[in-house]
Amino acid sequence: MSDEFDRTQLVNIFVAEATDEMERFWRALHPTEKLYPSVEDIVEYHATGHKLKGAALLYGFSVLGRLGGVLEDLLEQASRFSAEQWPTIIQLLREISASFQVQVRDIGHGGKEDPSVLENFVHRANQFLAVPTVPLPRVTSGEQLAGPSTGNEQELLTETYLIPVLDPEVMSYFAPEAQEYLDILEKHLLHLDGKTEDFDAIHQLFRTAHTLKGSAYTVGFQAIGDLTHSIEDFMGAVRDHRLRILPGHTDLLLRTIDLVRALLRRDPVLLPALRERFAIAAHELKELGKSGGSTEGKLVRGEEESQATVVAEVGEGHEIDSLGSADRKSGEEREVIRVSRDRLERLLNLVGELVIDRGRLEQRLRTLDQLVAQVMTNKMRLVDAVQSFEDKHTYTFQQATKPVDEPGMTAGASIHDFGSLEFDQYDDFNILARRISEVTADISESMSQLNGSIRRAQDDMAQLQQLTLSMRDEIARARMVPIGTSFTRFRRAIREMARATGKDVTLVTSGEQTEIDTGVVERLVDPLVHLVRNAVYHGIEPASTRVAQGKASVGTVYLHAAHRGSSVVIEVEDDGGGLELRKIKSRAVEKGLIRQEVAAALPDSEAIKFIFLPGFSTAETVDNQAGRGVGMDVVKRAIEAMNGHIEVESVKSFGTKFTLHLPLTLLIATALLVRVGNERYAIPLPSVREVTIPTGSAMQVVTGRSVMQLGEEAIDVCPLDKLLRREAGIADHGKSVVIVRTSTGPLGCAVDELLGRQEIVIKSLGRLKLFERAVFGGAAIDPEGRVVLVLDVNRLTAQPSCESPTGESDDTRLSATTLMDVGMPSVQSTPGFPLLLIDDSLSIRKFVGRMLESAGYAVDTASDGEEGCRKAATQQYQLIITDLEMPRLNGYEVIQALRARPQTQTTPILVMTTRAGDKHRHMAMAAGASGYIAKPVEERALIQEIQRWTGRAMNVGK
Repeated sequence: MSDEFDRTQLVNIFVAEATDEMERFWRALHPTEKLYPSVEDIVEYHATGHKLKGAALLYGFSVLGRLGGVLEDLLEQASRFSAEQWPTIIQLLREISASFQVQVRDIGHGGKEDPSVLENFVHRANQFLAVPTVPLPRVTSGEQLAGPSTGNEQELLTETYLIPVLDPEVMSYFAPEAQEYLDILEKHLLHLDGKTEDFDAIHQLFRTAHTLKGSAYTVGFQAIGDLTHSIEDFMGAVRDHRLRILPGHTDLLLRTIDLVRALLRRDPVLLPALRERFAIAAHELKELGKSGGSTEGKLVRGEEESQATVVAEVGEGHEIDSLGSADRKSGEEREVIRVSRDRLERLLNLVGELVIDRGRLEQRLRTLDQLVAQVMTNKMRLVDAVQSFEDKHTYTFQQATKPVDEPGMTAGASIHDFGSLEFDQYDDFNILARRISEVTADISESMSQLNGSIRRAQDDMAQLQQLTLSMRDEIARARMVPIGTSFTRFRRAIREMARATGKDVTLVTSGEQTEIDTGVVERLVDPLVHLVRNAVYHGIEPASTRVAQGKASVGTVYLHAAHRGSSVVIEVEDDGGGLELRKIKSRAVEKGLIRQEVAAALPDSEAIKFIFLPGFSTAETVDNQAGRGVGMDVVKRAIEAMNGHIEVESVKSFGTKFTLHLPLTLLIATALLVRVGNERYAIPLPSVREVTIPTGSAMQVVTGRSVMQLGEEAIDVCPLDKLLRREAGIADHGKSVVIVRTSTGPLGCAVDELLGRQEIVIKSLGRLKLFERAVFGGAAIDPEGRVVLVLDVNRLTAQPSCESPTGESDDTRLSATTLMDVGMPSVQSTPGFPLLLIDDSLSIRKFVGRMLESAGYAVDTASDGEEGCRKAATQQYQLIITDLEMPRLNGYEVIQALRARPQTQTTPILVMTTRAGDKHRHMAMAAGASGYIAKPVEERALIQEIQRWTGRAMNVGK
C-alpha cells in the first residue's frame, strides 16, 4: 500500500457515498406531491449532515465539512422555525445541497473545493439559528478597536473576521513576514522590560507595528491589522512621551503578540478561545490607551494568564524565516527573496537524486572499464593464437595439383620457377591469418581510443561530482538559519518562570550566529524550553539561599551554541545548586525502580539517568510549572529522534550543564554502510561510537548474552540480523562489531561486512508506520540504485536480551508495569485477535480501516451498532472502536450492551466521534468507554491510543 493510503481510491469512495446521501436528501427537499416538504419529511436527514460533515473533515475537505455542519445545524433546529420562515429555510437547504453536490462532483473529477460560497451560506443560516452571529463592523485604519469584554462583543467577532478566507499564495508570503515582525516586536519588548528609556528600541517597535499593520490590512487579515494598530498607537504615545512603559504594559503587549501568532495559524478549532482572547485583548488595549500611566493593577488577570500559558505559546513551532537575524538596522540593504522551505527541500531532494544518478553513472563507467580490460585480455589471447597459427602455417602449404601457368606469361616462364626465398606465395590460410592480424590491430587501436574516452568521462564525472556536491551544500546552506532567531523565546520563558517562582534570573547567550537547519531549529524549540524552565525551577536557588552561599543574588542561565565538525553542540547551563542526586535516588526507590541497597552503591552518572524516565520528577508539589513528571523524557526522545544525543554534567552547589549534540541537517547524513546477509543498512555516523573486530578472548557469554570487554567497559553484542527480527543471539567473535550509542547506553551490533562511509540523502518513510515502529528512521538509495534502510539505533534496544547494554543491574531498569498510568481502567486486550470498527459511514470505515491495516492490525468492520454487537457476540476482538450516532443502536447503547456481556466486559472500547464536547465524553466514559477520540481523527493519536490498550500490532514487520 502506498504511503498515501491509496488516497484516490478512498476519495472515490467518499464521493460515491456523499453523492448517494445528497441525492436522497435532494429528493426529500423536492417532493412531487407538494411545494415544500414538511419538518417530518426532512428532520431525519440531520444525521446525513452530521455524517457528511465528519467524513468531509476526515478527508481534509474543510469547505464541505463546513457546509455539512450548516446543514446539520439547520436540520437540528428545524422544528422551531415558523411557518413564515419555512419556505426560506427550504430554499436555503436546496441551495446548500446543490452547492454540496457540485463540489463533490468537482472533487470526483480532480477539482478543488470553492470556499467563496461559505460566507453567503453561513451568513444566511445564522439569521435563523438560535444563536445568530452578526458580522463585526469593519474598522478603518484610523479607528481604535477595543471595547468591553462582553458576551455580545464576542458574538461580533465572526469566524470570517478572526479566520478570514485568504488566498493561500498570499498567506505563504504574509505569514513568514508576520512571524519575522512578531519576533522583532517580542525581542525589543523584552529589551525594554529593564531599559524603558531606550528610544531606539521604542522607535523600532513603532515602525515594526506600523509595517505589520499595513501588511495585514493589505492582505485582508483585518483582525491582525486591528491588534497591531493598537500596538502602534500605544508605542506612538510612548515615543511622544504621552505614556511610559510599565511591566503591566509589557505583559499585555506580549500576550497580544501571542494572540496574533494564534490568529496566523487560522485554525477553526481554536475559534472559541480566539473570540474570548481577542475580546479581552481589545478591552485591555483600549484601557491601555486611556490609562496615561500605570495599568499594573488592572492587568493582574492578564499576568496570571500569561504565566499559565507561556509554555504552550513559547513551545509552538513557528516558521522561522531563512533570512537569519530578524533585526533590520537602518540603512542596511539586503537583496533577498523569500523561498518556501518546502521548495528548498524539493530542490535538495532533486540534487540528492542527481547525486544518486551520478553514482550510478560512475558504476556504469567502472563496469565499462572492466569490460574494456576483459576485451583487451581476450584480444591478446587472439593475437597469440593468430601469431602461433601464422608461424606454423605461413609458406608451408604447397599446391596439391599441377601448377597452371598464369595467362600473359611468355612460354616457358612460370612463377613456380621461383624458389621459396625468391617469391612469396599465399594461399587461403595465409590470407585468413593476415586478415585476422589486421583486425586485431584495428581492435587494439579502437580499444585504446575507447579507454581514453572512458578516462576522460571519469574526469568529467569527478568534476560533475564536485559540482553536484557544491550545489547540494549551497541549497542545504540556504536552509540554515542562525540559532539565535529562537533565543528570544527563551528569554521570555525565563522571565515568566522567574516571576512564577519568585526568583531573580538572567539569561546569557552566546553563539547566536551558529547556523543550523531550520527543520532542526523548529524541532529543538520544545526541548530547549523544557531545559530552560527546569534550570530556573530546579536549578537556580532563591536569592536568600544564594546570598547565604556566597553567590550573587541573581541566578544565571547560560545558553551556548557552536559547531563541532559536522554537528552542532548546544549547552544549557545554570549556576544553581546542581542535581540533587540523593533526592533522585530516593525518589527512584519510592517508585520501585531500584532497591535501597542498590541505590546506595549506584554511581552518580547512573543515577542521573533516572531523570529521563517518563513520569519521574523530584518536585515536592504538582502545579503548572513542575511536578508532573513530563519534560526530560520528552527532551531525550526529541533529541534522539533527530539522531542526536544528550549529556549531563552536574556539580553540587555549582550548577548543571546539559549538552545537546545534533546534526546540522536532517536531510543529509554521513552514514556507515554495513551488510548483513544479502541486505545493506545505513547507520548514521553520529550514532556510531567505534568499530572493532573483537578477539576471542574479548568475547564472553554471560547468562545467554554475548558480552565484549572493551577496556574497563562490558558491552552487550548482538548480531544485527537478530536485533532486526527481535530475537536473541550469540555473536561470533570473528565478525566486525559496530558500537552504537543508544538511549540505554552503548550496544555492539555484529555485522557481516563493513562497506565504508558514505553521504546519503535520507528519505522519510512517510506514513509507512510498519517501518516507523520498527527500527528504521528513513531510507536512502545507494549509487547502485538499491534502497538502503537507515537504522534508528535507539529503537534497537527494544530487543529483550539487549535492554541493558551497559550490563547494569535489572534493578536500575524501569519496568513497563511501573510506568502504567495508575488511573487506567482494568480492561484487558486479547493479543492476536482483530480490531472491530463500528461506524455507519462507509468512507470512515474504509479510511480508518486502511489506516489501521497499514499500522499492522487486522480489522473487522460493522455498519451500525446492532451489527457491531452481533459480531462482538460471535467473534473475539482485542479492541472495539465505535461511533456514537448510528442507526438501530447508537454508540452509548453499544457500549452498555458490550459491558453487559461477560465476553466483552473487559474488552477496551474506544469512542471515535465528531462530538467533541464534554457532555458527550462524560456520558461515554460513564457508560464504560475506555477512551474517546474526536473526528477528524489524527492518525498518530489514534495509533498511540490503540497501542495504549493493545500494545504494538502482532503482525508488524511480517
